[in-house]
This record gives sequence, C-alpha cells and structure tokens, in this order.
Amino acid sequence: MFILIAGAGTVGYMLAKVLSYRHNVVIIDKNLEKLNKIAEDLDVLTIHGDIENPQTYKELDITKAHLYIAVTNSDEANLLSTLVAEDEIAIDSKIVRLKNDSFATSAVLKKLDINYAVFPNLITANKIEALLNFPKANNVKHFSQTHFELISIKVDYSHKHHYLIKDILEENVMAVGVERKKIFTITDDEFLLEQDDLLYLFGDSKKIAKIADTLNQTLPNKIKRVVIFGANELSQKIAKRLLFNNIELKIIEKDKSLCKEALEYLNGQATIINASYNEHSFFEEEGVSSADMVIATFDNDEKNIVKCIEAKEYGVAKVVALNNDKDYYELMHMLGVIVVRGTKAAAYYSILENISSSLIVTQRHYCGGKAILFMRTIYANSPFIGKSTSKLKVAHTKILLIRNNTISPLEKSTFLEEGDIIVLFGLSEYKEELEKWIYEL
Repeated sequence: MFILIAGAGTVGYMLAKVLSYRHNVVIIDKNLEKLNKIAEDLDVLTIHGDIENPQTYKELDITKAHLYIAVTNSDEANLLSTLVAEDEIAIDSKIVRLKNDSFATSAVLKKLDINYAVFPNLITANKIEALLNFPKANNVKHFSQTHFELISIKVDYSHKHHYLIKDILEENVMAVGVERKKIFTITDDEFLLEQDDLLYLFGDSKKIAKIADTLNQTLPNKIKRVVIFGANELSQKIAKRLLFNNIELKIIEKDKSLCKEALEYLNGQATIINASYNEHSFFEEEGVSSADMVIATFDNDEKNIVKCIEAKEYGVAKVVALNNDKDYYELMHMLGVIVVRGTKAAAYYSILENISSSLIVTQRHYCGGKAILFMRTIYANSPFIGKSTSKLKVAHTKILLIRNNTISPLEKSTFLEEGDIIVLFGLSEYKEELEKWIYEL
C-alpha cells in the first residue's frame, strides 16, 4: 500500500516505523528537525510542508494513496487536511486522531467521509474505568464479537501454596499466556505459577474474578477512594469517568490554572488539591495513603513511575501509571505498577489494529505489544462452514473455539459451524504467519 502520514511526532514516527516494513510510506510535517530524525532512522520519504496547504500534496507527484493517516496534535489540522489532501489525491481510506471526543457523536466525521477516528483520551479513560469494575485486574480488554474478555492478573501469593494453572481454571476460562521476568510465554495448563507472574486469562469475567481472588489477596476487592496526580485534559476526562461510578476522588495538581479548570469541568464533585508534587506531607495530611488506587497521569513516564513508587511506599496497593514510552513498560511492570497506555500509545495501537483488522478478522495486541490475538467469526455463507481448519505451523500459539457461548480448544477434527468464533493467540514476532492462517484457515 501507499500510505501518507500527516504528523511526524511520536505517534507518526511509531506508525511509520512499523508500516514501512511492508508498505511505501510518506510522512509530512512542518518540523524539519523531526523529519530529519525520521529520515535517518527509517526507510520512508519525508516531506517538509504544511498538511493544510494543497501545494504540499501537489509536490508529491502522485495521483492515489491507499491510506491517509492524520496524527498531529491539532484536531482542526487533522480534519481539514483530509479534505485538502483528497482534493489533490484519490484516497481510499482516511484515519484521524482527535482529542475532542465530542466528534465521536457528531455528524462531522461522516460528512468528511472519514473511515476511522481514534480518540486516545477516551480510550485511556475507558481503560481506567474498567479497572474499577475489576479491581484485581492489571488490564481488561473487551471485544465486539463476544462477551468474553481478556484479563491479566498479577500473581501475589500471601501464602506458601503455589498453583498449577490447571488447578485454578474454571469452565469458560482459558489461560492464554504468562509474562515472567520480561518474557512472555504461551503456556500449557501444567505451568506452575510463581510470585509476580502476570497471568493472561480469556473467558467469563465473573469466573476470572474468582480466580483473581485466589491468586492476588493484596489488591482491594472494591475501589472506593482514588487519587489522581495531575489535572491535565486527560486527567479530567479520567476523573469524570470515575465520578460516574460514585468514587471518592482527589486530584493533586501544582498548576493553579489547571486546578481551576478541573474544578469547573468536574462541577466541584472532586477534591482538588493545589500542591507541589515534591511535597510528601500530603500523603498523610490529605489522606492519600488511605486511597484504594492512585493514578499518575503525567505526560512524562518517569514522573508517573516516581509518584507510583511513592504511593506504594505509603501503603497504596493498586498504583496505575500512564505509559507512552515503550522503554519504560518493563520497568513499570518490575516495580509492581499497573500500566495503562497513555494517549500516544493508545492512538498508535488503535490505528495499527484498525489497519490490520477487517470486517472478518479483529486483531489486538496485549502484554505491551509482545503478544497478539486474532478473532474471526464464521458468518452465514462462509466457505469454511462444514470444514476443518488447516494445521498452524507456528510454535507458541493457542487456538480457541467459541461455540454456543462455550470456550474450548480448537481441535483439528472440529468442523466449523455458522456463528463459531475462532480466537488465535500468539507472539507478535510471528504476526505475519498468524495473520495468514486466520484469513486462510
């Protein structure tokens, strides 16, 4: 494919890095310094220009692009550029990143013929809210094809007894991997779980909750009190979602203007504390140490890590940090911090998954991008109905079949039926082979 990317920031860079392996990529930006770095690092064409200027696209000397992705920090520029670009070039599909989530329910996207819009603030806020509903989870992923969920749980033994995976599984719950000391593995049910393992389970969320109670007795059973460090735009959106769940909420922010914005945006429903982040006295004076969950929402991953470590030192069991830089992902895990994708990482993965998914197959990354799953529904008139699947010649995979609301391993002798859902789990390094199998079966 020929792909145009508008915006050479973090998201544009990450997308260009991955997509340039198999596609022709052109990246456009007004920032020459960013473009020079991309030109040095990646095999892509860089264009120094204004994405809202028709002349920029005329100079490309092309008549068609398969995909246009606008990921600058300006909603207006991203939206307008799709019109400007399409006026000069035939574009098959358009994707935009937007901060203002009111566009999600407006007619603007349809009128501009935009195929997919990603709202990173909304994605991140939803992830945080999911942790309220599942207090002992590290991460929760939902799917449109099924009510079953992918949930990760950190093993934290408060007793000497260790469990084999087979000893803790229940009906309609399958183990689909374990991360141990930075290494992700697709395990069998004879695998012995150890302290600090991160176990990934797919299935009925209520039954997974029971398993979580067995494997982790440190985290709270219910989240009632939450403290957020930071009052930026994303922090405020997260706070509003938490308030919908009747949470007792405090926000700590050193910038007085942001405190005022948060107070107005949240209609005074949260306690806003104007304090320096370096002051430790408020951990006890303001009751931070009694919180069930602390969330660090800064754009800087290092600051998020520091605040989470401090909160843990004061006895807060569940600490959550937003993560945008993949280099800090492992460190956060090692320190016992729950990692939620920040807006840049959320935009990157959401766009990448949208490009790789189709009406037939859904693709999702998990375990910090180390693992990947593909989900395929067998619809009416599918040529695969009544046939068995081919053998997958890739190691370290697990294939599940969802039929009549029941999960089971997909057997070679199984003949597919209308309504079946096939879920394939594997390592991201084998993405191409896994993707080929799920499409061809």
